Amino acid sequence: MEFEQAHLVIGNLQIRYYGIIIVVALLAGAYVASLLASRSGRDSDHIWGGLTWAIVPGIVGARLWFVLFPPVSLIQGCGIEGEVCQNTAWFIENFFDTQSGAIAIWSGGLSIFGAGIGAALGVYLYLSVWHNRIIGLLTTLLTPVLWLAQLLEWLVMTVVRRVTGKDAAAFRYQRPVSAFPDEGMRLSPWIDIAGVSIPLGQAIGRFANYVNQELYGAPTNLPWGIQIPRDARVAPFESLIDYPIDTLFHPIWAYEALWSLVAFYVLWRIYHQYRDRLLSGDILLLYIAQYSFGRFLLEFLRVEIAVIGQSGINSSQTITLIAFVAAVALLLRRHRGGGFTAAKAADERAERAETGQPAE
Repeated sequence: MEFEQAHLVIGNLQIRYYGIIIVVALLAGAYVASLLASRSGRDSDHIWGGLTWAIVPGIVGARLWFVLFPPVSLIQGCGIEGEVCQNTAWFIENFFDTQSGAIAIWSGGLSIFGAGIGAALGVYLYLSVWHNRIIGLLTTLLTPVLWLAQLLEWLVMTVVRRVTGKDAAAFRYQRPVSAFPDEGMRLSPWIDIAGVSIPLGQAIGRFANYVNQELYGAPTNLPWGIQIPRDARVAPFESLIDYPIDTLFHPIWAYEALWSLVAFYVLWRIYHQYRDRLLSGDILLLYIAQYSFGRFLLEFLRVEIAVIGQSGINSSQTITLIAFVAAVALLLRRHRGGGFTAAKAADERAERAETGQPAE
């Protein structure tokens, strides 16, 4: 086993540090979420179930967002003869290019915004009335595989029972039955738990950007600046004449990691100490508002930005501005006047019903 800059090499197997860090980030966030679920009287298994449903749509969403809003470095050659133009049309035309096409998620190019939207869709489907319908469809499609798996299990158990002198029952395929309620589960308590735990995962996950030598900002003289190798720089910073190899750059990944750690601490305190003043869903809105605000400001320092088409408009700042305004507006509206009292009472009734607490 040996260590390389971007990979952990075990024999012929290469494992990217980026992937290892992302997995650790997911597990850390999910572990905290499971603790919060258990302490509030909920089944923490649903945290891990929701995570499994979120992974695939999260990856698809992350890549799709990157394809729709590619960074400036990929589209700066558009319209210039002889230059490569990797815009959205290029990604679609070269969809199955395993090196850098739309399908090549292993080559990098994943957006946190798309990941969030995709993962949210996966969690929604997990908690909704669609859960059992999707499970039923998958069970039907995978019936041959499930039948074979049960047959193999039956054969092994039959041999064991025969050897030990016991009778063995005849084989009978049993269609898996979901224990998930057909009516689904209330979404808002779970998204509040997510609102607390996601910042921890983000803080850890941003170290993966450092391993990939990405998510850095403009040159700086500050002592905590980081050096970026020439092959990881974008124009015009790849010039070693204008920007020598010892040039320091803002570590945007570290700024966002620190911001996320602070957000995790604050939201954790709010969740435990001020939940009686909040409605279900408020924690998630607070998370969206704080992250959008911080990300909007950090985008001013970034040198590798994603834009909307050829407009030059920063897509990240656009979405975070919209998200911030929407989250704050919803928070204010939900806490206005007598509507809050009625909504809070309804929340408490639903909470007692879900966690098995006696009604007042």
